[in-house]
Amino acid sequence: MRGDGWTRLIAALVALILAILTIPGTDDFPLDDAWIHLSYAKSLRLGDGLSYNPGDWETGFSSPMWVALLAMWPTSGAPVLPVKLLGALLHAATAWLAAHIVLDLVRQRASTTAPLPAQSMALLGGVFAASAPSLLQGSTSGMEVPLTAAAILAVAAAMIAGAPLAAGLTGCLAVWCRPEALGFVLTMGTVLAIARFRAGDTSSASLRAAVVAPLGALLGLGLWVMWCWSVSDYPWPNTQYIKGTGGGLAGLSFIADDVLPWQPWVMSLTGVVLLALGLRRDVRHRHYELLALLAAVLATWLAIAVSRPLHPGVGFYEARYFVPFGAPIAVVLPFGLLACRRWLAWALLLPLALVTGRQIPQLRARLVEQASDTRTVHTAVARTIASQLPADAIVAVEGAGATRYFTPRTMTIVDIVGLNDRVAAHLHFDRQAKMCHFVRQAPTHFAIPADWLPQFLPVFAMHPVARFEDPRYTQVQPPRPLTVVLAAVDAINPAWVQGCASATGPGATARPQ
Repeated sequence: MRGDGWTRLIAALVALILAILTIPGTDDFPLDDAWIHLSYAKSLRLGDGLSYNPGDWETGFSSPMWVALLAMWPTSGAPVLPVKLLGALLHAATAWLAAHIVLDLVRQRASTTAPLPAQSMALLGGVFAASAPSLLQGSTSGMEVPLTAAAILAVAAAMIAGAPLAAGLTGCLAVWCRPEALGFVLTMGTVLAIARFRAGDTSSASLRAAVVAPLGALLGLGLWVMWCWSVSDYPWPNTQYIKGTGGGLAGLSFIADDVLPWQPWVMSLTGVVLLALGLRRDVRHRHYELLALLAAVLATWLAIAVSRPLHPGVGFYEARYFVPFGAPIAVVLPFGLLACRRWLAWALLLPLALVTGRQIPQLRARLVEQASDTRTVHTAVARTIASQLPADAIVAVEGAGATRYFTPRTMTIVDIVGLNDRVAAHLHFDRQAKMCHFVRQAPTHFAIPADWLPQFLPVFAMHPVARFEDPRYTQVQPPRPLTVVLAAVDAINPAWVQGCASATGPGATARPQ
């Protein structure tokens, strides 16, 4: 047992070191969305509840657990480094849990007549999780990726261990980390419940855990829906109504182009062989935990791909939805080695290690570039607004994270995308009504990409105050130049003011003459 503890600790330390090594050169987050979560966490700490602007409770986030954790974490002052360190610690927890699950599975399969190399397999599983390039990229992104990865491994560990109470609790918490975790928990729980029922374990704790975990996840989703409804009169966060639903089978191309190429077990090909060997051996011996883990990963990825529109070329911005649910692959890979001779095991591991070693610096380079993008066209804009505009300014922005976090609470930030504005979110596809919503808010300034200006200039007469140039904006592929303009509003077109005032309700549709 003492050696088992050291195995898990070594895996966690490897993960922590690798995650910390991604931090140098990144003085910001790769996405402005990280600042949105921090803005809600800041509101919580200040006693304003889950509000965007003080007093306007909104559903502008999809991970309430991440917001709650950030609210408790010491992030005042300069939050970038503390949040990255928090992500590194959660990545270490993910590796620890991967090693723990492998140990548990080995104990269930080992016997005095057929001993298994428990510690080496557990260490290998933990290191696979620690060194997974996409998990490393997400670990210090400021997003909920490492929290979600740790949460789904925690609920998997509880189901495998046959701990019903822990399974129900972690199932609920996993959904609060990312709602897509529901698919993972339902799939894994269903596969395990069927396997254990067919094996005759009708009264065992392992069967109860496989049933209780999905119930906990459903309860978590139900509570989250109730909260969203109480705040916004709609069951889902604002982002659901902006980004749309029903991507269909076209989403599978996103997995092929933007997700799988950053999975070393796929690109090495030998990782696929290890998965197949481990799964085959497990099923032949009537063990179904590895099958449940793999089925849960694939079902969740498929559900994400077909349930929302995805856009090739946006990289981490949308790939992050898939990344946490790849963590269980690290648990399955070591079991493929049990079906190999030693020379074949090394032959299968070497390509996997080489691809991993090549991809880690590539994704770290992207992380550095994307952090620079955020600093240039989001954080620098926010700091300028905070230092140069009146304290009571009403600023309409495209990047709604850093601007809300850094500006005085007396300023009103108008999110023209609608992620943090339930009215704008539900008028997202009605340009006329949405513009009227902004006219009523009477912004004094705009901070938007230069190529967005033409759609607002017929309504808002404005002049530029500052420009922020990013010659190589890398958050889309291929990279392109991006300019954000900070402009002061001189006047609002009277025809629009009159036309919008003549209609009633938030979705005013009167067309200005």
